[in-house]
Amino acid sequence: MRYRYHLNLAGGLYLGVTLLVGFASTVRPNNLLVWIFGFLLSLVVISGLTSGGALFRLTMRRLDPLNGRVDRPLVVRYSVRSGSRYLPLFDVRITESRRGADRSDGWWTHADPASAWVMHAGPGEVVHGEAVFVPRRRGRMRFDAFEARSSFPFGLVGKSVTVRQEMETLVFPRTFPIRENEIDRLLGGGVGGGRAGSGLGSAGEYAGLREYRPGDSIRSVAWKRSRAGENPVVIQRAIPAPPRLIVLLDLRRPTDRLRFEAGVDSREREEAAITFAASLAESSIRHGVEVGLRIAGIDLPEIPIRGGRRHLDRMLAHLASIDLDVTRSDRSIAVPASNVAAMVAIHVDRVDVAIGHERCWHLLPSNLEDLMERSPGATGVVADPDQVDPSTGSEAAA
Repeated sequence: MRYRYHLNLAGGLYLGVTLLVGFASTVRPNNLLVWIFGFLLSLVVISGLTSGGALFRLTMRRLDPLNGRVDRPLVVRYSVRSGSRYLPLFDVRITESRRGADRSDGWWTHADPASAWVMHAGPGEVVHGEAVFVPRRRGRMRFDAFEARSSFPFGLVGKSVTVRQEMETLVFPRTFPIRENEIDRLLGGGVGGGRAGSGLGSAGEYAGLREYRPGDSIRSVAWKRSRAGENPVVIQRAIPAPPRLIVLLDLRRPTDRLRFEAGVDSREREEAAITFAASLAESSIRHGVEVGLRIAGIDLPEIPIRGGRRHLDRMLAHLASIDLDVTRSDRSIAVPASNVAAMVAIHVDRVDVAIGHERCWHLLPSNLEDLMERSPGATGVVADPDQVDPSTGSEAAA
């Protein structure tokens, strides 16, 4: 910990007036001037001792923040414990320090400054404060040192306590909702199947027989196939599997080799492609689709096809951790057959139909605006894989 005293503008002016009164009382001694000088000086001492004594044994720590999202509030919580036996804490403001300002992943590169405020904490009491950041870009958001400062009671002399605690969190990409009918179009009617299930009350197609297990419904017992003196046999039925989708993000071409018109920010288009992939994954999972993620060009493991909120967080964290400054690879990526899962390939500048299977949809970041949810009556247009010109990546005339 590091303790420091601070003198703000009001305190500086007050101290200047105090010194002038003290000088006047020494040049021409007067009881009234001496009493005024003593009173003014005592306020400075009381202000420093009150704030300093309360913060002297202060204990603070930053609680592990949850993952953030671009343009959404990220709450960072602090635990503050007053170590003084007699003096309470008042008016404590906690701010993050810009230690290591040359770092490219510091919190100040993601969001504007924010502070937490603790109004009061009794002697030995533990309280919590919250600072709300609004991240502007995705990636790793690193925190280092943070500072607690108080100038109670007069606001003249303050004291600060700096604690160093390194921590980081992931900021997920920005996402936009995609209409359900457009997701159905991308799925091509749904690529699903059936899997054997032992859930109670399952009423799918016949899948086979197995031995009875505790918890099975008595209605699932196959009495005609069960023999006396042996374990009963139950009917196992298939549970329909949800549609499956693979999101393929094509980042094989480095930023400086992307082919755009003059004045177009290539890095911004890459971020737009990542946003598109995150939006498609989130909207698909919310509509009951199992989604997998593969990234071409960057050495990151593929995310298998799954569903659920935890799987979505895993994919968003995968997209948030993409470093666009690393060396790209032009290796081909293995893709399953078209009867295994539907596939959507998201390219940055040009469509490359060589990546993905024969029923793969090839989209550009500009297509996201057409797929987003709008007011009733709005329509979206999806680029059909049979109507895309591979040489330009634009839609061919119908």
